[in-house]
Amino acid sequence: METPASPSLKRRAKFVIGAVVVAVAMVSLVGWAMSRPEATAYYVTVGELRSGDGPEAPERALRVNGTVVPGSIRRDGLATTFAIAEGGSEITVRTRAPLPDAFKAGSEVVARGTLDGGELAASEVLAKCPSKFKAA
Repeated sequence: METPASPSLKRRAKFVIGAVVVAVAMVSLVGWAMSRPEATAYYVTVGELRSGDGPEAPERALRVNGTVVPGSIRRDGLATTFAIAEGGSEITVRTRAPLPDAFKAGSEVVARGTLDGGELAASEVLAKCPSKFKAA
């Protein structure tokens, strides 16, 4: 014969077990995500890259932030070459990846790729949202 407290204890135990399962799953997911290569990689600016404060290994993937130099965009089909600048430094970026709609001269971009000579061979180019979307 069950006492009136038994159903409450069972319910509480189920809740605690469920909470523990969810907590373990969340911790495992965060640990897995953080252990992935480049999961916590931030971008370097063109100035940091040129001054030597950026990554040194040319085969290492990196993200470079800068502003697209007006007049530097050259397209040949999907292949695009352009220059990005920041703080008086400039680097040429080559990519065959499709470019976002917000990409244009003067837009701020983050290019992900590897150094190839003095150029960045980008596998992905992200354009930051134009200022018309910023709060007034």
